[in-house]
Amino acid sequence: MKTKDIILATAKEMISEVGFHKATTANLAKAANISEGTIYRHFESKEDILMHILNALEEQFSYYIEAIRKKLDVKECSLEDIMNEYFDFFEKNEIDMKIMLSTYGLLDSSKRLMAVFLKNLELILEDCIRIGVEKGEIKDINIEDNATVVMTIIFGLTRMQLYWPAGRDVRKEAVEFCRRSIIIS
Repeated sequence: MKTKDIILATAKEMISEVGFHKATTANLAKAANISEGTIYRHFESKEDILMHILNALEEQFSYYIEAIRKKLDVKECSLEDIMNEYFDFFEKNEIDMKIMLSTYGLLDSSKRLMAVFLKNLELILEDCIRIGVEKGEIKDINIEDNATVVMTIIFGLTRMQLYWPAGRDVRKEAVEFCRRSIIIS
């Protein structure tokens, strides 16, 4: 593994455990078993490390959105697909998601990324619901409002999994609830 990757992996772990402000470059260097100067050869600052983490998360999220868009383009995407694939994305990027959420109030880059996540999730849900209504599979409902509700459920479950991991996992039930609420039986 390259030194830069070791720094990023160690930073992810440290920031997710102790928070951004408590994760110092000195502690990061010690945990990565490198000198603090080595960190600065690869990154300008602790904020730069965070930007690399958030940019990588945004790139992974764009792959998720792109995959869903391809399905929507051929009208082969369901509400269940969007939700289940989002939950898969979340599980693969759990630490990065926690970092984004924990730094939301601290950094504009985290706020921007959160806005991108929520807006893109809402837009693909709108398109999915619209297609479902056109195909006669989803009730004739207010598309924008219901997409916002489903997006809120999805994102709320993300936060629950991150901050209360010992709680019940109700993602499957949430998918079924959304399905029952808007799908024509």
